[in-house]
Amino acid sequence: MASTLPFRPARRRRIHEDVAEQLRDAILDGRFATGSKLPPERELAEEFRVNRTSIRDAIKVLEGLGLVSVRQGDGATVRPLTEASFDVLAPMIFHGGRVNTDVVVEMAEVVMPLLFEMARLAIARRQPADLVELRRLRDLIADGTRDREERFAAARDIIVVLSDMTHNRVWQMLARRMRALLASEPLRETRRRLHRDPDRLVPIIDASLGAIDQRRPDEALAALRDLISIMGDTAMSLETPAAAAAR
Repeated sequence: MASTLPFRPARRRRIHEDVAEQLRDAILDGRFATGSKLPPERELAEEFRVNRTSIRDAIKVLEGLGLVSVRQGDGATVRPLTEASFDVLAPMIFHGGRVNTDVVVEMAEVVMPLLFEMARLAIARRQPADLVELRRLRDLIADGTRDREERFAAARDIIVVLSDMTHNRVWQMLARRMRALLASEPLRETRRRLHRDPDRLVPIIDASLGAIDQRRPDEALAALRDLISIMGDTAMSLETPAAAAAR
């Protein structure tokens, strides 16, 4: 059969996941448009050089992500991306060896205002034990002997601590989802390519904690906003000059 799709043979580890990732990226790249159908299982099995069970399992993964809908006897139909699971966001940002700057900017437009509001509530509802935990995380970030991603993990934990300070379960759920997103391999690769360093977070954390100690909530909030902005500044770093000028 002549090859119609630029897929490579699946790796022999968790084969269906490898197939699902390639099909997912093909959907994200527009090779399968919304409303179109994936090729039949038989064709996909030949294309990937795997058995049809692996193809069915891969399509189940795509269905779980909300990327396709499956009807018995009618195959898998590509759904609008706006109906996909939040778990698709990370590969939307980085897949196929490149960063989608448009998606990064769109994410920042939504996430940053939400996190700013969370920080405001966190400061208003803080408890002494919360500050102890923030200082512990600050020291981990400042420890240059640790792996860079380990220090970034401590920075992500700050978002979770701030959500816990609000005593609001919805914020706590959202913050943990955000931590998982920021820890995902696509965003890890984005940080690596942009040579991000967690060192620059430390003076801002110090400024926020100092303002809280001095009972200056407005200054503390301003510092936390700076902290959140820097943690999410991948978007701003990737903007085109024209987009940055417009902003």
